[in-house]
Amino acid sequence: MFSYALASCYAALHRLFGVSQHPDSAQVFLVGYVGGAVLARLLGTADDAAKFQVTVLTRSAAKAKQLEVFGVRAVVGSLDDLAQLEATAAASDVVIECADADHIASTKAFLAGLKRRHESTGRLPVLIHTVRDPVISDNAGGMYGSDTIYYDSDTEQLDAIPITQPHRNVDLAVIAADKAGTALYGLASGPLVDAKIVNERSQQIPALIKASMDRRQAGMVGKGKNFHPNVHIDDLSLLYRTILDAGLSGADIGHGREGFYFGENGEHTMYDIATAMGAALKELQLAPTAEPSSFTEEELKKYFSGSDNLGTNVRCRAERARAIGWKPLKTTEDMLASIKPEIEHIPSTGITSLE
Repeated sequence: MFSYALASCYAALHRLFGVSQHPDSAQVFLVGYVGGAVLARLLGTADDAAKFQVTVLTRSAAKAKQLEVFGVRAVVGSLDDLAQLEATAAASDVVIECADADHIASTKAFLAGLKRRHESTGRLPVLIHTVRDPVISDNAGGMYGSDTIYYDSDTEQLDAIPITQPHRNVDLAVIAADKAGTALYGLASGPLVDAKIVNERSQQIPALIKASMDRRQAGMVGKGKNFHPNVHIDDLSLLYRTILDAGLSGADIGHGREGFYFGENGEHTMYDIATAMGAALKELQLAPTAEPSSFTEEELKKYFSGSDNLGTNVRCRAERARAIGWKPLKTTEDMLASIKPEIEHIPSTGITSLE
């Protein structure tokens, strides 16, 4: 089994295990926002829909019924249904895992199923595994920026990531199988969103907006000096597809420890986001001032379960991803411009205008 690692720094590392033949079906495990965007990308045209026979994992029997309209088979369950995950993977040429980055049991089930697939067909299956960005984060608490930038083309630098980093144990388990990636933003759109089958929203920026709306002032961790990369949901789903197409075509792209693919198209400080939020909140009469302020310890507990992850530095460059043909379009400026529409889109339950 080859391992091509697609890494996305909005919050993700993806692992791709290469195949030498075009598969008859692509099994997509849909759990959450990114999985829905990737599914939409796979079903984008009639040719795409014919090329991939897609199966998704969903917790909802009602959504499973709705997905049938789009020609998608659904299995109802969760990441804890390990026997079901392994059996579905064993019947698949491709598994795209966009769920819990720390659920190592489900990842091992996917790997076991794909191993069975290889043994029964002689083909080398594909796994794309997603991991969140704390694997390359620090503990800045928003108080300083970092000069450390991770490159998806620098294998030795990525090898040196310690196992003590969040999600790293799962990351290494996927790399081992080969031997035997951010602020994600943007409102997703399309028929799957219209049918309310998939989530249209990201997590990080909406969470900041909701907290800031509730406290009536744009907030940040510490001084907001820390850096994060950004990638639009449409660009990220294109990265999945770019890696997938390259792997299925037999292209000689990096795999295993040389197969990380970051998803980033620019970076920002958290102060940049807080400033954009503040301006929009004031303009929309939802805050008396445009000036951001630091979250207190009590507010971090209230809004983020005490976590200061939004104050960490995560810096990366997608050199390998671009080298295989990925061409993201949305920039940091687009991300900052998207904040006001995000605020307008969030229901302001219990929050009234200052007019």
